[in-house]
Amino acid sequence: MESAVLEHASADKITRAIFEHATRIGRETQTDELVRLNADFARDLLGADRCSLWLIDRPAGELWTKLAHGSDEIRIPLGKGVVGACVEEDAPMLVNDTRNEPRQLRRVDESSGYRTESILCVPLRAEGRVIGAFQLLNKPGGFHDGDIGLLGLLAHFAAEAIEGERLRREALGAKLMRHELKLAHDVQDRLLPENPKGIEGLECVGCCRPARLIGGDYYDLLPLRRGGFAVTLGDVSGKGIPAAVMMASIQTLLRSLLQREEDLAVLLSDLNRTLYMSSTAERYSTLFCGVISEDRRSLTYVNAGHVQPLLLHADGELERLPGDGLPIALLPEAVYEQTTVALRPGDLLVVVSDGIVEACNAEGDFWEEEEVERVVLAHVDCAVHGVPGALCTAVDEFAGEAEQYDDMTVVAVRVL
Repeated sequence: MESAVLEHASADKITRAIFEHATRIGRETQTDELVRLNADFARDLLGADRCSLWLIDRPAGELWTKLAHGSDEIRIPLGKGVVGACVEEDAPMLVNDTRNEPRQLRRVDESSGYRTESILCVPLRAEGRVIGAFQLLNKPGGFHDGDIGLLGLLAHFAAEAIEGERLRREALGAKLMRHELKLAHDVQDRLLPENPKGIEGLECVGCCRPARLIGGDYYDLLPLRRGGFAVTLGDVSGKGIPAAVMMASIQTLLRSLLQREEDLAVLLSDLNRTLYMSSTAERYSTLFCGVISEDRRSLTYVNAGHVQPLLLHADGELERLPGDGLPIALLPEAVYEQTTVALRPGDLLVVVSDGIVEACNAEGDFWEEEEVERVVLAHVDCAVHGVPGALCTAVDEFAGEAEQYDDMTVVAVRVL
């Protein structure tokens, strides 16, 4: 009877100690301190000499000690040693005589000068997977089966604390990434020009709707020093920050080159070589670049692999502007040809990105280019500023709830 009372009192003491410990680690937010708290408590509660907490390093194919009493960091191959067997088999390991244990890694003792006589290991599990192991060494009189349950309970607290801290760091990292993407989006948005007003002889508008926070489309509407007017629309391969960086590089370089008002084909060749030297093989851009003459009676353009623009004449005739040059930065010695077409008052130039012509609905059908022509034809006598909105609205009606993976960009210019 007295023995049963003593056992019950001991169990109550252990339970209270464990939950007091859980409260302390619940208030702690630093991973290293969480690990130390768990290791110290496990060692003291079970009367062992030392405790270590091992974590898996998958890329290195190793187990390593996040903490090891009396030792610097230790690394061993996955699956090796008693602790490796514990992790690999996802099962507790109890060894009270290491002299007869073939899995014991004696080289660890030899390098540290420590003599391991008994070992108790239990797996660390988080989110249903093994992330490492909790290990105790050298308990006077040896470990027993009851110690497995106690160490397993402490291992649960340790694993949840470590995993919780990892998730907090990931959440903080994701929040920081969202903040940086927002900053990049704002910078990119400012790189796109405001729709210029008061341009003699022209009305123009540009609109870009990125599919993601950071897009790869860009456009420019640039008055030139001698009275000409440059119209540019490009689409960088890929998405995200790398595409945005290339977009900014193209816009900056092209703005500088266009102000020279030299031969457009030569200018694009220079741009191509410069960008090829500073980009990677998978990073390139389709590009339409045109210059409307000072007298507004001609358009000279180069098409570098971009969607063919539409030229709607005032009499209702619709013309696709041909051109089949290679995308910018794809090959270093690409040769470009320029083409000149006549313009008349009332003509409307519309340039779009492939996010418009390649929109897709839930059934996997693509929007037909004839539909783009239909929308443009409806604006033969309408205000130019309505063209981008009309095209995007038509695309949305076709696509319905289907997610679109490409940016939608439209530039429209009318000759007055």
